[in-house]
This record gives sequence, structure tokens and C-alpha cells, in this order.
Amino acid sequence: MLQRSVGLIITLILGMALAATGGQAGGHSLDILDSKASAYNQEVGHLLRWVLGFAAVVFVVVTGAMTYITLKFRRTGKETGEPAQFHGNDRLEVMWTIIPTIIVFIIFGLTANSMFKLDKPSPGAMTVDVKGWRYFWDYNYPEYGIRNSGELIVPVGKPLILNVTSGDVIHSYRITSMVGTQDAIPGLINHIRVTPEKVGDYYGQCAELCGPSHANMRFRVKVVPQEVFDKFIAEAKAYQAPIPTDPTLVKGEILFKANCAACHAIKGVSQGAPNYPDLTFFGSRTTVGSGMWENKSPYLENWIKNSPGVKPGSLMPAFPQLSDSDVKTIAAYLLSHKLEGLDFNFPNSQKY
Repeated sequence: MLQRSVGLIITLILGMALAATGGQAGGHSLDILDSKASAYNQEVGHLLRWVLGFAAVVFVVVTGAMTYITLKFRRTGKETGEPAQFHGNDRLEVMWTIIPTIIVFIIFGLTANSMFKLDKPSPGAMTVDVKGWRYFWDYNYPEYGIRNSGELIVPVGKPLILNVTSGDVIHSYRITSMVGTQDAIPGLINHIRVTPEKVGDYYGQCAELCGPSHANMRFRVKVVPQEVFDKFIAEAKAYQAPIPTDPTLVKGEILFKANCAACHAIKGVSQGAPNYPDLTFFGSRTTVGSGMWENKSPYLENWIKNSPGVKPGSLMPAFPQLSDSDVKTIAAYLLSHKLEGLDFNFPNSQKY
């Protein structure tokens, strides 16, 4: 029984350490202790090492004491009566009260210091408004007048202030390998302060149960070099949807306006609605379905044809009246809306 209990405790500790230090999810390496990703991770790693150190000491002391007592006072079969009786040990009781209290105060002090350090205002920070909707994330860059959905594009080394809120129910915003979780609550703005310190694609996920597709409410953060971000901003600010001349794209625009324009915005084509993803730069987006699939065939066509069928709870209706040819035409039209000279599918980009 003792061996089984000790084995279980060891398994739990190793499992928690493995979960904290890394894992794989959909081809992404999730590592909240990647100290090169952000200062937040550095502080979390620093705290975790202290906590695990204290936990290891407590584990060794408690398990050692249990093992010693179990072996020393186990039944041998030679007992002739009850062993000598005694009542407690005042000195020992005081020690096991004072020592855990000291440990708690040390961890409290370290945690408070890290919180104050991470919550300091960052001079020159760029602000991005992050809004959660079932089941996608929307991004507004108020300094530049740009809106994008599903993918957050930011420059490496630039301090960020993410103003997080929700447009419907409570969500929770988490960039897994870069920074901690912040609740997205309707009518309330919470803040995340972080400075991305490593170029790459970062996996994001809603961390608050919000409905049938909570697990599918994903997103990507693209941390890019400053020159790439500057080009993105310049191209996005100047973007106007081109007038299609190709017959397929002409038909695609007609079908888009008839079936999609009431909900989805494309700059220069439709206003859409705020609670549906903006599709202005859709052709430059790397994923579809809020980070679920690569933005290419057949995923895009499946999404257009029957969104609720592939993502339960999606507010986008199915379009059974559209033929396969019509769906492919709409897909081609959407993919034609892209920022020239920008490709966020970096061939050697790391995924976190």
C-alpha cells in the first residue's frame, strides 16, 4: 500500500513537471517555460523552480518520515502487549507549523515580486484590442485603424498591451507558450502585458468553457521581424479590395455578396457585422475555422459548405443550396484577397 501511494505521488509530480515544461499539440511545441519567448516565461520558470524545490524537500521529508515510522513500528508478531503510550511532541508540532508557514511566505513574496515586475507599464507599448466571440478572436489595432480576425500579427521585441474582452459570454485568452491566461468578460477590459522575444508561430486557445466548440476556439500569434510587421501595417492600411476581372472571381464576388456579405466584412466590398470574422486579408491568413485547419483546399471548401457540421455551435449557417462548383468559386474569391509581398507561412518558422 505504501509503495503504491509513493509511486502515485511520484507519477503526479513527474506528470505536472512534464506538463509545465513541454508537450505536443497539433504539431506545436507547447512550452510555458521557454525563457526565450518572453519575460513572463522567465518569471514563471523562476517561480516554478522555487516551488518545485520546496515541494521536493517536503516530499522527501514527509515520505522519509512515513517510511521510517512504518518500518520501525511495524508489527513483528513478537509483541506481548501494547507499546508504551505517549501524547504528542510540542517541539515537533511547533516546527511543522512554523516551517510550512515560512515556506508559504517565501513563495508569497516571490510571487508578489514577479507580479509587480510583470505589471509595470512598458514605455512605447503597442496596444491591440482583443475581443472574443463564439468561437473566434477578433483583433483591432487602434493606432493603425486595422482589424484582423483569427490571427494576431505582432513585431518581435515590441512591448504589447492586449486589451482583452468578450462580445457574448465569458472566454479566456491564452497564448500557450508566451504568456499566461486572462479572462475575456463582456463589459470588462482586462490587460495582458508581454514582450514577444522570439520570432515564430504561437498557438493560442480559449481557456474558459464557453460552449460546444470551446475546444475549437483557437488562434495563432505570428511574431515577425519588425520590417515584416511594418510592411504588414503599410499594406493593410492601404488595402482596397481589387475589382475582379477573372470570370471565376467575378462570379465569386457575386456569390459572396449574396451569401456572405451580410455577416463578413471585406474592405471595399462589404461592411459585415462585428460579431463575425473580418475577411479583408483572408488570402494572407494561414488558418481557417479559427485556427483549426490550414487555409487551403479541401478545408476551406468544407468550412464554407457546412460550418456547423465541422465545428459544432458555429453561428455560420450551412449552405446546402450552393453547388460544389459555387463553393470552390467563393473559396477562390476569398483567397484572392491578400496583402502583396507578405507570406506568413514561413518555411522554417518555429511553432510554439
